Amino acid sequence: MAMPKGVRCQLVLLLFHFLTLEKGVRGISCYVCSSKNGSDVNCEDPYHPAHSVFSQDCKVPKEGHIGQFPANYCVKIIGTSVRTSESLMIRTCVLENMDSQCGVFKFGGEQLTGCILTCTYDGCNAAPPSAISHLSLLLLPLALLFTVYRLC
Repeated sequence: MAMPKGVRCQLVLLLFHFLTLEKGVRGISCYVCSSKNGSDVNCEDPYHPAHSVFSQDCKVPKEGHIGQFPANYCVKIIGTSVRTSESLMIRTCVLENMDSQCGVFKFGGEQLTGCILTCTYDGCNAAPPSAISHLSLLLLPLALLFTVYRLC
């Protein structure tokens, strides 16, 4: 016996709802490593994520607060310390948007010259950026909606 169209639509919509439901508060997941003067070749570009830490749901300290808070951004910093002239490559997670920029900036109490790249999706501070992950994030909900449309 075939299931009525209305019931099928409700089941598909219910499944879609559960698949897209947020699983509570979570932070972004980022690659975390640092290299001074090429000390960690796996952290440098070209990047080797298999040899680095992938921090799931990053938590970071917040100035003026106690404890750790879910990070919202991943960053990749390529720079030179103004004080020591050491070259630095840093991949980590941060709480606030640091606006992708090049020039002179402060990070971790250190003044640097170089570039800071800020991004907002899991694993985005690896190199090169992946367009496939954005595409798949768009296609999955569209495919589900198309399925609902065909069933109803």
